[in-house]
Amino acid sequence: MPLDEFRTVRIEKLERLRTAGVDPYPISTTRTHRIDDALAQFVTLSGSHATVTVVGRVMAQRAHGGITFVDLDDGSGALQVLCKEDSLGGDAYRLFTETADIGDFLECTGTMFDTKRGEHTLEASSWRMLSKAIRPLPEKFHGLVDVEERYRQRALDILLKPDVKKAFVTRFRILDLARQFFREHGYTEVETPILQLIPGGATAQPFATHLNTLDLELFLRVAPELYLKRLLVGGMERVFELGKNFRNEGMDREHNPEFTMLEAYAAYQDHEWLMTLTEEFIIWTATQLFGKPEFTYQGTTVTLASPFRRMTFDQLVHEACGLDFDAASVKEFAAKAKELNIVVDKAMTKANIADEIYKKTLRARMMEPVFVTGHPLEISPLSKRTAPGADTVARFQLIMGGFELANAFAELNDPLDQAERFAGQATLREKGSEEAHRVDDNYLEAMEYGMPPAAGIGIGMDRLCALFTDSRSLRDILLFPLMKPRD
Repeated sequence: MPLDEFRTVRIEKLERLRTAGVDPYPISTTRTHRIDDALAQFVTLSGSHATVTVVGRVMAQRAHGGITFVDLDDGSGALQVLCKEDSLGGDAYRLFTETADIGDFLECTGTMFDTKRGEHTLEASSWRMLSKAIRPLPEKFHGLVDVEERYRQRALDILLKPDVKKAFVTRFRILDLARQFFREHGYTEVETPILQLIPGGATAQPFATHLNTLDLELFLRVAPELYLKRLLVGGMERVFELGKNFRNEGMDREHNPEFTMLEAYAAYQDHEWLMTLTEEFIIWTATQLFGKPEFTYQGTTVTLASPFRRMTFDQLVHEACGLDFDAASVKEFAAKAKELNIVVDKAMTKANIADEIYKKTLRARMMEPVFVTGHPLEISPLSKRTAPGADTVARFQLIMGGFELANAFAELNDPLDQAERFAGQATLREKGSEEAHRVDDNYLEAMEYGMPPAAGIGIGMDRLCALFTDSRSLRDILLFPLMKPRD
């Protein structure tokens, strides 16, 4: 039956309820038990013939002469309900059979018993419509097979696919575990602005907006980093924030314009200490979820054991394309990128091109956890040098399951060095790099009052959730991923 005809029939049933004096969308219910609780207490409830009221969505309906079985699901569990003409009364049973459909939300009151097949069941003595659905649910096993349609109709995706719901429950448990871990390690959770005058803390293109009241151009933050480090200046020793960032860049299995990050900063610590803490966090979280420090991602079993393997940026680049980072020229890297069908623009430095080559050719195959260290200074404007005058920085990235999961630094706290690096980024912006870091004079001023040595990390929580739920793409673990309109 075409959808328009389905809707017409169901709207007619809606009117049938109203004609009978029934409100098809009542304001409250008289539920006495969640379905999982009713099932857990079945022996007591059935033995005492206690009156039980449950609610839920009709997920299946089977009529046999003067009786009808429905399966109610309230999110905590499913329960079979028996509706009989002699138990409900002729008029109530007739209204039920004429108006109730799969997809409706019902309230059913009655007593618990076991069928001859041993299935726990509620025999209804009364029923009530809680919400009449006027659009039919897709057929359970074949209705939402198109991936894009699943993303667009996430409510139905969760309703019809228990594994999808389970993945999202796991996602939010991971976020809770992250908060628990960092709080237990002495960090204070804070909130910093999402609307910012200067979108700093990452080399990324921001979203721009306008504040009418003050006639100001503002940006959605690309990272909370510079505000969190101001708190270090203010004397807060360990802080973290778990929230949304926004970057006006590409969309693929690893990227979404709106994404969830955890950023954490600890004064008087360095990147080596932070690597150890990061290992502890990843291993602890996996153990909490799976009962052991091991998980399976896309058919590969990943075992987590400290210490994680380490590779330098130079080693990765050489493995990715055969070029030696120090010896090869920017022209050689550009030619290699072209050979590999990697797009290069005139604003990209040698380090930018080398980094892009490694990401596009090697990273997706790196399943076991690896710390990448020794990054070039020119792609790390907020990190300390490994030594005075060095052209590499005290930075690491954690790669696992083909994802860049974390990016961390021994934080630059020399305000004059920071000003010089901001100036270098400004030059890149003048050459056309929209991702280059903007100059933030307010942050520089805060640094000049003195910022303690510190280690900071950003963890891509969407990527971590994708790994630990065996989801190939971030879209599978985002409740409502951004989608291009159908038209």
